[in-house]
Amino acid sequence: MKWSEIGLIILALAAVTGLFSVVTGGQETIENEDRIPEETDPLVLLERDFAQICCGSGWREVPSASTDTIVKCMDLLDNVSVHQANLYITRTFLSHGFDHIVTYHVPGRGLSFLCHTPDGKPMRFELNDTSSDH
Repeated sequence: MKWSEIGLIILALAAVTGLFSVVTGGQETIENEDRIPEETDPLVLLERDFAQICCGSGWREVPSASTDTIVKCMDLLDNVSVHQANLYITRTFLSHGFDHIVTYHVPGRGLSFLCHTPDGKPMRFELNDTSSDH
């Protein structure tokens, strides 16, 4: 084997290695660019979970009793009972770090949940029962 043949083999191996590293390095960059940052806001996560039992496009702002209380509202889906929703919502509060205090039944309207957000802010969630058989 001549020196030129050995050099050619080394050059070919370097080219294959370089091509491999460019292709695999490029895929990592594409994967990282496609990733959407994971949501961390507990209110947004709560809203997403409540969408399984509530209708509408998300939270509706409602007037607050006091200026420091966060008040949110959603309508219950017709095929979910108030009792099922109560259990689901209280479990969802717990799973997202909310401190559930009490749930009130509001005749003719639905349920009102009082809790604290994970950072300690007071919150009221109104679940409206829109079915005709309250």
